[in-house]
Amino acid sequence: MVSRICLLLLIALAAAAPLRAQTATDHAEAIAALSRRYAEQPQSHYLAYMLARFSAEDGLDDAALQWLALLLKRGWDLGVNPRDFPALQNRDEFRALKLKLQRQQQRRERGQRALLVNVAGLVPEGLAYDAKRDRFVVGAMNAPRIHAVDRHGRVSLLWSVDEPVVVLGMTVAGDGETLLAVVDPTPSARAAGTAKPFVVRIALADGRELARMTAADAAFLNDLCLMRDGRLFVSDSEQSRLFRAGPADAALSLWTEPGHAIAANGMACDDAHDAVYVAVYNGISRIDAASGQAQLLAAPNGAAVGGIDGLYLADRYLVGVQNGFGAGRVLRARLSADGREIHRVETLESAIVDLNEPTTGALTPDGFVYIANSQIWKWDAERESLRAGARLSPIMLRRVPLR
Repeated sequence: MVSRICLLLLIALAAAAPLRAQTATDHAEAIAALSRRYAEQPQSHYLAYMLARFSAEDGLDDAALQWLALLLKRGWDLGVNPRDFPALQNRDEFRALKLKLQRQQQRRERGQRALLVNVAGLVPEGLAYDAKRDRFVVGAMNAPRIHAVDRHGRVSLLWSVDEPVVVLGMTVAGDGETLLAVVDPTPSARAAGTAKPFVVRIALADGRELARMTAADAAFLNDLCLMRDGRLFVSDSEQSRLFRAGPADAALSLWTEPGHAIAANGMACDDAHDAVYVAVYNGISRIDAASGQAQLLAAPNGAAVGGIDGLYLADRYLVGVQNGFGAGRVLRARLSADGREIHRVETLESAIVDLNEPTTGALTPDGFVYIANSQIWKWDAERESLRAGARLSPIMLRRVPLR
């Protein structure tokens, strides 16, 4: 949900900035806040990318070009999202900078195409792996449906409801028999006040709905993770908050001390350290599951680990699908023994033809499988329809070995 997260980040930064009597441009407060942070954190080049975006959206073309030129000078290797900077596309200076930044982009292709999923009209967001049946489960951010797809690409409908809702993050419970999925109302249902977000439990064997866990105080639930003992943690991106539930709880409750949760997105549970990792706009936050104490993980200078959508823990590594800035990539971050620092960040997949807004993935016995081409930019969530002239391609799942 990269476009929505950027909007939420803008709101959060603007709220944190001092109020002015008059705002010169729509993003002026956010630009001021980001500029201050970049001055304090000169190795955090993703801030310059965001400053370029917000400047361009405010019509400050020269400022946007200056930020992009600075990124080029400082070795930015995450490329440029082809859908960013639409107002600059006809400027020669921009085209020249974009070409140079693309040439400078780090190129990695460690994986291969795993599966083509052909479901008419589906805009995917969430992915999970059903190990007992050796199949994938795909959610839809534009429909109240969850599909299952086997290794041969055969698709079957697992769960659907006649309600104005969409499906985001998903995970399979430790018993291997239950799927948990985040379900949010559509924008029109939210505006009407007729629906609230919830987490649904579904029997993987036959798609029966087993239970719903509501979150009365939530606004826009996004992702979730599950501890082996049944504790559930869920991110609320719109309110930059986290929710949780115990194994016997029938509803989600607000986690009172989440911390560092601005635009909270992907989540990964760490049973060994009783901790939860949360992807936030400026990095990855580690939260002690018992106390709620939070810290932003220290990372090597220049390592961009913010803007991650799907986040997963594999041994001592965090695997992330990053789409918050740049052209998008799959990365792996090695954690310290205590899980409190990132020692190294490596790109697993970047600058390959299949990448078109990658979103989430799933850990499988033979590697990490992720949605390479969600095409979420083709969906107009507010109008609840495809954008004019847009056509959806089949969903490409790619597999990256992790050993």
